[in-house]
Amino acid sequence: MDTRAGSLSNINSCVYNPNIINTEEFVEFYGIMIGDGTLYHKDNCKYFFTIAQGDREYASYIAKLVEKLTGKKPRQKYRSKAYRVEFKSKQLYKTFTKLGFPVGKKSSIILIPQELLRSNHINMVIRGIFDTDGSIFYTRKPGIEEYPTIEITSKSIILLEQLKTILIQKYNISSHIRKSDKAYKLAIYGKTQVLRWVKYISSSHKRKSWLLARVIRRS
Repeated sequence: MDTRAGSLSNINSCVYNPNIINTEEFVEFYGIMIGDGTLYHKDNCKYFFTIAQGDREYASYIAKLVEKLTGKKPRQKYRSKAYRVEFKSKQLYKTFTKLGFPVGKKSSIILIPQELLRSNHINMVIRGIFDTDGSIFYTRKPGIEEYPTIEITSKSIILLEQLKTILIQKYNISSHIRKSDKAYKLAIYGKTQVLRWVKYISSSHKRKSWLLARVIRRS
């Protein structure tokens, strides 16, 4: 019996299922929602999820993840210069709010709930955040042709402090937080640290995966 597959289907039959929140699919989706997602619950729009993503291929990946979790295909459309994945799910909505996910605006108050901080798949939360709010780029430094940097941008300093702690304690990845305009940035510098990211966190975003792979190819 595949208990993991059964756990995913159970999201449609119960309000809060601890088996669901411990699956890789749910944990990664929670990270994606931290980055690009919004919960709505109004008279004319209840239990509503929307994810706005600039990359069409990654939006399709999110849609497949949602289908695994809910058993239904979400709506996909392009609006306001973003590819949007939208769906309703009372059970998934209640699971998210049970974990403390804000309804409506969330940018400055979002954080990783304690239940997921204890998860064996906490790396998947970080991956979801990176794939939505993160970037990797290369700069030239004296004696180094391509110096890699990973950055995650957020208005929530609490979230970035959580990430900084998890990365060093669980994966020995050093990072730094700095203020940038109206947000904060968590930065990871250099080949050694980025290679650890590739080993433990990686990416589900095709373009970002390719950029991370450049570090491996030049190692």
